[in-house]
Amino acid sequence: MKNADRRLTVAVARAGFLDSGEPDESLVSPLVSASWQRSQAAGVQPSGGDVGFVGDVDRESRLVQCAMSVFDRLATDIADVPVSIALTDAKAQVLMRIDGARSIGRLLDRVSLAPGFDYREAEIGTNGVGTVLESGQAVQIEGAEHFHDRFQPFACSGAPIRDPFSGRIAGVVDLSCLSEHSSPLLASVVRSAASEIELNLFRDRSARQHALFDAFVRADARGGTALLATGSAMSLANPLAHAILAPEDQRRVGEHVDYMIGHRDRIDEHVELPDGVSVRVRAVRIRAGEDTAGYLIEVSESTAVAAAIPAAVRPAAPPQVPPHRAGLAAAGTGKLRDGGGSPLWTRACNEIEDAVRSAERLLVTGEPGTGKASLASEIFHSVVPGGRSILVNGSTDLSGLAADSATPTLYVLRNIRSMSEPVVATLAAALSKPGPEHVFVVATMQDSDEPAPEFLVPLLDALERTVHVPALRHRTDDIPRVAAQVLRTITGSSSRQLTPDAMRLLVSYPWPRNIHELEAALRSAVALRPAGRITREDLPEWCHHGPGRKLSAVEAAERDVVARALRDAGGNRAETARALGISRSSLYRKLAKFGLADGAEPAG
Repeated sequence: MKNADRRLTVAVARAGFLDSGEPDESLVSPLVSASWQRSQAAGVQPSGGDVGFVGDVDRESRLVQCAMSVFDRLATDIADVPVSIALTDAKAQVLMRIDGARSIGRLLDRVSLAPGFDYREAEIGTNGVGTVLESGQAVQIEGAEHFHDRFQPFACSGAPIRDPFSGRIAGVVDLSCLSEHSSPLLASVVRSAASEIELNLFRDRSARQHALFDAFVRADARGGTALLATGSAMSLANPLAHAILAPEDQRRVGEHVDYMIGHRDRIDEHVELPDGVSVRVRAVRIRAGEDTAGYLIEVSESTAVAAAIPAAVRPAAPPQVPPHRAGLAAAGTGKLRDGGGSPLWTRACNEIEDAVRSAERLLVTGEPGTGKASLASEIFHSVVPGGRSILVNGSTDLSGLAADSATPTLYVLRNIRSMSEPVVATLAAALSKPGPEHVFVVATMQDSDEPAPEFLVPLLDALERTVHVPALRHRTDDIPRVAAQVLRTITGSSSRQLTPDAMRLLVSYPWPRNIHELEAALRSAVALRPAGRITREDLPEWCHHGPGRKLSAVEAAERDVVARALRDAGGNRAETARALGISRSSLYRKLAKFGLADGAEPAG
């Protein structure tokens, strides 16, 4: 088909789609018809409006630096040719553009193909940048294949730039010209340019990436093992790992390792995934100088070693209850427990339930605001219907600890670290002897790097098991469910929702005060918007000042360690660096990276 006839056919197909909403795939490619439908569903208008400006670009970014030599060469190749080549990031923000001729540059300025402008498909419709990001493949869009009128004089070819380690799209190379100058060679040019930039990204990998990558390659060469490697800048998995774990489960395992390993160099854990599959996870920390590069993780199915799995991750055994509670079964889970399905949360809930069923005296630890006391009380009442719970605050009558009563009672000793020495002594004495069958005891204590004060030791000795409740930022999969529950509690309605942008902001924020802080944010948003869906703009300003991107599990754990050391040192950076065993220059880089430059608690 001649070019003129082809352009006319596409124009007729576009007009028909705008009238009917149904694309004729006999006239346009499936890729273009799918893009038209996405554009229309996103509310893009086929005419009018302007391309949005996102903001200033980072000209020092790794992507720009790795693309610079490629663009310098292309600038020579396209000199005096009426084409332009542009680079965008993974969010379709234009980072730079070079023009072969001034004439094409002036035309593209009119459609704002310029640094800082937003070329997402959901904003401006089918184009050689946004459609690449939506489809994940190279595209060539000509004339009326563009959804919006303003771009129809142009032809554009775009190709994705993929990070050589993660495989995710890092940006897009786009070559634009007038439709009458279009050629199949344009697609070849952009694909070649994208490949060169990918090679530069590979060569530019950091020392941490290099260390983790090399450790993964050496371990994988031995064969026969499902391997993952997770770090702040990359994530790798071999075919055996893909066979055992879905991508989401690979991420969960990585987060679990990062949370559980703490200051150790290796761990051997059993992890129950949301679908009930249990896997054995053996992980070792990989270092690059004084920094943690990430973790090399070996995964195996746990069916052959089920006997070694802690009771908390085995299928629940029949409850072991005293005779006067025989026949009682769990009455279902409550709101807090239903707010999570991540492995760490599931493990904590299962271990608390196991302790209640075994009538063990339990210590529940965790950060402020994680719901330690509420969760323990909720699980107690689900396992022991008709029971009662009493909060011990230092003035509570404790005579019931030794009384003979038919009513099962849970005594919740909240935040024992903050109790006075006389109160702790009274509690320790009361628990020094075996109690009646009807009495259950749960103590809670906030996390601290400091050892427990000496007067607390007798009380801790009287407790039989410790369960740790994870912080909200360590179970990001659960945040949408937790937010929905909190919103339902605040409004009394199950119909109130958050927009996708608002939910993404909640997931990316680290919540240093956990559920209490999330509730405060949602109360503020509800006050601002009493009806309708809560938007990103409705959330408090402080929610917007976290990191510019979501921190990986490794980075979040590293940030927490640095913030805690800085707090313990009273903001003294020299002392903080000594405590962490790193140089002051390395500390300054970490403070800037994690938004701790002012010596404050982590806000991101």
